[in-house]
Amino acid sequence: MNYAVIGYPVKHTLSPVIHDANFKALNVEADYMALEVTPEELADIKALVNEYNLSGFNVTVPHKEKIMQHLDWIAPAAEKIGAVNTVHVKDGRYYGYNTDITGYMKAFNDAFGTKCRRVLILGAGGAAKAVHRAHADNGDEVTVIARRRESFESFKTADFNGVLNTEFTGGAYDAVINATPLGLKGEDVFEAFQLDTSFITDDTAGMDLIYNPAVTPFMNYFNNNANGLGMLVNQALDAFEIWTGKQGSNKAVQAALQQYMEERK
Repeated sequence: MNYAVIGYPVKHTLSPVIHDANFKALNVEADYMALEVTPEELADIKALVNEYNLSGFNVTVPHKEKIMQHLDWIAPAAEKIGAVNTVHVKDGRYYGYNTDITGYMKAFNDAFGTKCRRVLILGAGGAAKAVHRAHADNGDEVTVIARRRESFESFKTADFNGVLNTEFTGGAYDAVINATPLGLKGEDVFEAFQLDTSFITDDTAGMDLIYNPAVTPFMNYFNNNANGLGMLVNQALDAFEIWTGKQGSNKAVQAALQQYMEERK
């Protein structure tokens, strides 16, 4: 069996390390690869699947929303947020899921504890929709900042406050989440969004969905911060179970990631 992650760019991804560790730990004969697919190439995704004989694939930026038009069935949770991050190819049919929701919330709770919060999300793409859904279902008060008003219209539900970056005037928030790719190349998302950061206090938690680099400019604004590695591991374990019907090994994944990081110091 062959599996992959598709996105643009994907050179930074740790998904192959995670899934290969699971395959090895559970004696599953499979290969996992990273495939760089541009937005223009996404229309030919089924040809790509046939070329590499894929039994499933993960979906990352910027394809989590557009991939849905190529699927035969979509899980209700993924339909509710309008984004898919995991596809299972079975008997020629394409089944879409979103494991970002549960993967994210477990990582967030592990980092900051469980309670209701006032949450500010930067960005309004596929990843932001998963974060919004996780917090909204938790009973949190959610505000989403975007640079285009039409971005809010792509949300399937209206249970959040939508604010344009040019209209943001601060406020009291318990947690801020960077759900944009800004930071992958060292960008400062607050500068890119032209936001005044004086609303951030010593008690504000900051979580960046980016995991490579391990520390982003965004994270440096917060005393209490976390990156997206925990979310990546959790959502990957859920995807692995969808594909194989087997529960992945968190222990094996963490060991593989630690070894990978040490080899690249």
